[in-house]
Amino acid sequence: MKRFIPLFLLIPLLLTACGSFTAPLPPLDGTEPVPPISLPTPDGDMIALNGYPGRVVFVNFWGTYCPPCVAELPELQQVYDELQDEGFVIIGLNAEEKPDKVEAFVQENGITFPIVISDDATVNAIFGLKHMPTTWFIDKNGILRGKIEGQMSKEMALKIARKLLEEE
Repeated sequence: MKRFIPLFLLIPLLLTACGSFTAPLPPLDGTEPVPPISLPTPDGDMIALNGYPGRVVFVNFWGTYCPPCVAELPELQQVYDELQDEGFVIIGLNAEEKPDKVEAFVQENGITFPIVISDDATVNAIFGLKHMPTTWFIDKNGILRGKIEGQMSKEMALKIARKLLEEE
């Protein structure tokens, strides 16, 4: 004889289990220094990806044509706003688009963290970019510690940033 557990008894258990799940941090064990690459902003100024010693840097590869990228940017902006005074920087690296299109998008969407452009996508091979969005994490010593391929939540970005900020 089969025994069935009434659904009303399982729902609290399922809700408790789902509510306590948190995604694990990605591996942050990379040891390679960030490549000494400088890229132009939409205005033509140059920013060096390794030009932030003593700060934690996220390099976020994105494009206006990428729905997950566009969805992720407001949450990354919130993380930047919250942590920028603690030595944290996000560099949005737009791959494959022209400066005027990128600038219009950035202005329209209130993005204030630094944006650079690789309109010919040369950095894609250097960083092994396969998916967008992808975010690389650089520690205070300029070491590429890890990455997340795909859309990242605000909560995950905060966890990773705080972990790297706490390191000596």
